[in-house]
Amino acid sequence: MDFNFNPFIAFGWCVLAGFIMSMGAGGGGILAGIGHISFLGIADANMIKVVNQILEFTSRIVSVPLYYRQKRLVWNLALTFGTGAPLGAIVGSWFSKSYLSDMSVYRPIFGLLVAFVAARVLYECWGRTAQNHAGLRKAREASDRMSRNARATGAREFLENDGPRSVHFGIWQSRVLFGGEYFDFNPWGAALGGFVISFVGSALGVGGGFLVTPFMASFLLFPMYLVVGTSLVALMIPLTISVLTYLALKVGVDWQLVAVEVPAVLIGSFLGPALNRYMNEKALKTFVAAMLLGIGLYYLSS
Repeated sequence: MDFNFNPFIAFGWCVLAGFIMSMGAGGGGILAGIGHISFLGIADANMIKVVNQILEFTSRIVSVPLYYRQKRLVWNLALTFGTGAPLGAIVGSWFSKSYLSDMSVYRPIFGLLVAFVAARVLYECWGRTAQNHAGLRKAREASDRMSRNARATGAREFLENDGPRSVHFGIWQSRVLFGGEYFDFNPWGAALGGFVISFVGSALGVGGGFLVTPFMASFLLFPMYLVVGTSLVALMIPLTISVLTYLALKVGVDWQLVAVEVPAVLIGSFLGPALNRYMNEKALKTFVAAMLLGIGLYYLSS
């Protein structure tokens, strides 16, 4: 079979991308994108966006059930976020197809946003003010407690009361009990976040995890232990709609490339949830932020 790309590089890179995607902290779609642009030399910006998002959705087929078994999903938050996501995905795909088709325009915008998000996350991990923020500290401590429990139980599943439990769902406020603490969020704010993040993710052709993870962890103040899985569920609807919108707009796709990369992403995605539960919040956020910062600066300088 005659490929227009190196299938071994595509496969190997997507194993790594699938691992990062399934970690749930964002950056997997971006990593797939840099592989398509810099290692495989794909010059069609619109096709890169579609393939990135196909891979992101594929990863969730594996990782979401694993996080579900670990009781790390906040369903009411994911579904509320999802109410604003479809419109954002449609508008973002149309906007990108119309105005971000030129690679010389797409790359610097991509790099600027990624670098900004990475800098913000690093500040939250290491900045003195962020470390002393009461809401962030409460979420961090809850994550650390449950991570210690996960390490102590080893391969055994948690008991039913170890997972998050919705104790109130209202128009203006919803409350979740987890790790002995209550965590509240405004459904309208979550839905608005779903619209904005889905717009940006669809326009840039990435999953949006690099935005939804800081949004849930830093704006809604939820524990990272729950955010990693919940963000994966929350983005499944906009990913699907964005890909369908791009295809409806007649964006061409190299299906040979997809056929090589999808199995690689599935392999990588089995590893992320198994390892994620043993990582503490600060280490995970610092790792992802450092990776994103390097990628963002790379695109700004090239």
